[in-house]
Amino acid sequence: AGASVTDATCDDCGLPKIRVERGEPFHLCLDPACDPMEAAVSDRFDRVWDCPDCDGSLTVEFAPGRVYLACENRPDCETTLSIPSGVAVDECDCGLPIFETAAGRSCLDGTCEFAGHTASATRD
Repeated sequence: AGASVTDATCDDCGLPKIRVERGEPFHLCLDPACDPMEAAVSDRFDRVWDCPDCDGSLTVEFAPGRVYLACENRPDCETTLSIPSGVAVDECDCGLPIFETAAGRSCLDGTCEFAGHTASATRD
């Protein structure tokens, strides 16, 4: 979801590459078996941020059609945070990233004070 086809082709299989944003822009093969988005997101963001509810790190996890962060201290800590289709553009006071998405900017943690202060991007 939210991917766009680019002019580049995959060096391994020759299929087109897509651009998908999950924290940052990734340029991946159209064939997920060739170049899985989950691996790219995990390589970049696994254990980058701390859990907002305990002293654990957030690990990148996968479910069909979904990439999310979960506390390493599961099941004792049940914190999970969806990685939206967008780019991390700043850091919130809570220590988690602020994402710019099609809906505006908000903290990754929907319960954070900043989370309700979304602002659409403006152009001059």
